[in-house]
Amino acid sequence: DTELRNIIDKLAQFVARNGPEFEQMTKNKQKDNPKFGFLFGGEHFNYYQYKVTTEQAIPGAMGGVNPPIAGVTQPVNIGGPPGWLQNELANLQSQQTTLQEQVRQSEQNLAAQHAALMAQQQGRVEDAVRQAQETALQNSAQSTNTDLVAFDAVLQPIIDSCTKDSISAGKAWILQNSVTPQSNQVVADHLLKKVIQATNFSHKLHIIYLVNDVLHHCARKKSMDLRKAMESVVVPMFCNTSLAASEEQLNKLNKLLSLWESKNNYFDEGIIDKLKQPSASWSEYQANLVAQHASAITPITTSTKQTFDNYQAQHQAFVTHALRQIQNIEQQKIAIDQQLKAPPPPPPQLNQQNMSLPPSHSGPPTPIGTDVNFSQPPPGWGVPPGNEPPPFSNVPLPDFSKPPPGFGPPPVIHEPSVEDLMPSMPYYELPAGLMVPLIKLEDAEYKPLDPEAIRLPPPAPPSERLVAAVEAFYAPPNHDSPRDSDGWEKLGLYEYYKAKNAARKRKEEDITAGIRQKSKSPSPILRPRSKSPSPPKKRYRSKSRSRSRSRSRGRSRSRSPTANHRRNSRNSNHNNRSRRRRNSNKDRSPDRRMDRQDRSPTPPSFLGSTYSKAPQEISIDESNKGHQLLKKMGWGGAGLGANEQGIEAPISGGEIRDKNDQYKGVGINLNDPYENFRKSKGQAFITRMKARAEERAEERGERD
Repeated sequence: DTELRNIIDKLAQFVARNGPEFEQMTKNKQKDNPKFGFLFGGEHFNYYQYKVTTEQAIPGAMGGVNPPIAGVTQPVNIGGPPGWLQNELANLQSQQTTLQEQVRQSEQNLAAQHAALMAQQQGRVEDAVRQAQETALQNSAQSTNTDLVAFDAVLQPIIDSCTKDSISAGKAWILQNSVTPQSNQVVADHLLKKVIQATNFSHKLHIIYLVNDVLHHCARKKSMDLRKAMESVVVPMFCNTSLAASEEQLNKLNKLLSLWESKNNYFDEGIIDKLKQPSASWSEYQANLVAQHASAITPITTSTKQTFDNYQAQHQAFVTHALRQIQNIEQQKIAIDQQLKAPPPPPPQLNQQNMSLPPSHSGPPTPIGTDVNFSQPPPGWGVPPGNEPPPFSNVPLPDFSKPPPGFGPPPVIHEPSVEDLMPSMPYYELPAGLMVPLIKLEDAEYKPLDPEAIRLPPPAPPSERLVAAVEAFYAPPNHDSPRDSDGWEKLGLYEYYKAKNAARKRKEEDITAGIRQKSKSPSPILRPRSKSPSPPKKRYRSKSRSRSRSRSRGRSRSRSPTANHRRNSRNSNHNNRSRRRRNSNKDRSPDRRMDRQDRSPTPPSFLGSTYSKAPQEISIDESNKGHQLLKKMGWGGAGLGANEQGIEAPISGGEIRDKNDQYKGVGINLNDPYENFRKSKGQAFITRMKARAEERAEERGERD
């Protein structure tokens, strides 16, 4: 998934630059977001760890730690305060204990969930089996024409009082309605249902007494079909009653069991053995019911298993994540223990200001000549002289490639001074975003910015607003933040312009109320003007005359040589007038030079790449008209500009263009093949039309 990969890559970069606090803050905010499951040990967790490690290996990745400024001595605290390490160790131990307790609680919760699910499943299974048995019993009774309602009316006196007359009436009804094996089984199943549904032991026992009376009749009359039907239900009847009976009640059941055991013609030996083991026999009966009604029970067990599997998967994921954190904490504890046991390093006594150089370096600097071999190191900086050890060899250097154990507390960042925020580069090489703080919300008209007021932003950790903006930038489009066709957020600058309009309105209200004065517009700079007489005004010829001259220029070149002479004379007169105007403007050149010195220097990056070249030794030919004009304005004959840092050769004079091309810009390509083809065809057509008109005129002249 490309979107998820971008999220992981960007988050890894932020974590590498800002430290683990940023990761913890993201976990707290995105704990319910499935896209950030990799933060909690889910899918792509290994890739996320790899990206974080890779980004941290890049030099300067940790943006929260400022690099030391050259010339400023900062003490290096390598060992760290032991008190802080003890607190960190206790904090890690507390975190480890909390995680272990959470794992134990998760296991207990899983066991409780399993017990609750099993109890719920048992109830649902019993209800499903009971419903299936009831449906089967009703269908069988309907098919055999057995009236169960009348049977219940006969059984109720037996259940209540169990007299000899009531039992005789019940036995008579059973013998009268049990005429087929199917009807026998319906009667037996209905008796079993009454025993299982009864909650009182005496009610259960009374039904069993009725069954005993029926079995006695079957043994005496040798009714084998009815006996088999009663044998199929007597075991669950007796076992169900025994499991809920007290000691005194069990004595009554045991007397009945002894009676059945003494009467060999009642049951087989297998049935007697089952009656003596009520728990095992009841479990076997329930297992048979589950197998018999598997179609109704399977959906219930499947649903319960899926629910428990989901709980177990969640528990396993949490345990895996917790164990990984416990292992990481254990490694941090080992590292802190080693750091506590290690002796503290000696305090550094060398800095960049009062560092004494070796004797071989304390002499005067060697003058650089033209024969210096820069491929060899300077003398004295190779091998130390004699048997002296190399300088600074006894100072132990810590391994800065590894992070400190436990990611110690963030360094104390002092308030940056004004000198630190002053940019060291010209304003035109700084990022454009630095101009934003100089523009106030209340500003509505153009005001020139002061380059001296530009300041660098002080280093600061990412705020929640910045983090939210980054998350919104990488979030997909939704109803709250729709995007336009180009992918930009709609109404993204609404808040900015809302605040700006409010500031402008507040400013206008303050001006109206007299709280503040209206800002004055910058007045134009008045420059002294020369008292020399102004040059004569230029005179222009009419457009019609120049147009007629341009039209007839092509033919006049070849037909009348006198026209060339007149044009040359006009050009010479025009040059003389231009020369007189230039001579009359000489006295204004100092003022223009002063005005040019008042302006700020033009950034060299806007004038091309030729400013770095050395000025040419040979000046441009003084016959060049542009050269003469620039010389009068104070130009020294090299590059353009006040400091002659611009281009060295002036722009050449404009070439003679056709009438249709005379108003096109300097950069327009006049050698377009399509335009040339169109012009040639048009000119050929005009030439043919003119030639045809001349021929017709000559023919008319000959006729006349």
